[in-house]
Amino acid sequence: MLRTIIIASLALVCIVSCKKKEQAEDIIVEKVIEKPQSGPESMSEDTQTGSVTWISNSEYSYTITRKADKELPTVKNHDKVYYDNSIDVVINRADGSQFFEKKFSKTNFAPALPKEFKENGVLLGISFEKAEGNYLLFVVSVGSPDETNEEFYYARLKLSNMGVTSAEKITNLAN
Repeated sequence: MLRTIIIASLALVCIVSCKKKEQAEDIIVEKVIEKPQSGPESMSEDTQTGSVTWISNSEYSYTITRKADKELPTVKNHDKVYYDNSIDVVINRADGSQFFEKKFSKTNFAPALPKEFKENGVLLGISFEKAEGNYLLFVVSVGSPDETNEEFYYARLKLSNMGVTSAEKITNLAN
């Protein structure tokens, strides 16, 4: 009889221990609560330098510097507020004398920009493109300052050998 009780107890233990345990199908994830933005964000400062052979095969050097400009109106882009940028373009002749200097903001390119980029974009950058006849050509980008967002629009800045600038739409960057 004792033997029967022991065998029955062992069988009961095996049945209970082999029973499938129920697991909750709930997945617990910590809720991320975004903190309200404490003030406008700004892009980092950036400087590009280079040189180009242009009028009469003379060498010209350029410096292009982007800075957040707190004097300009702020821009709301994807529920965040940003300072817009201004960009200084300085071009010097081979002898070191200054040929051109100007501070650009997004408004300088407004005629070449679609409405949504005028309102919700910031001036992202100006990059030297090429020398073409009496002009130095630069590519201008306006768009979202959020690095995870790739919304931007290109325009072209034309600088004549007389120091006159104009902005135009770019339909194809290869042109």
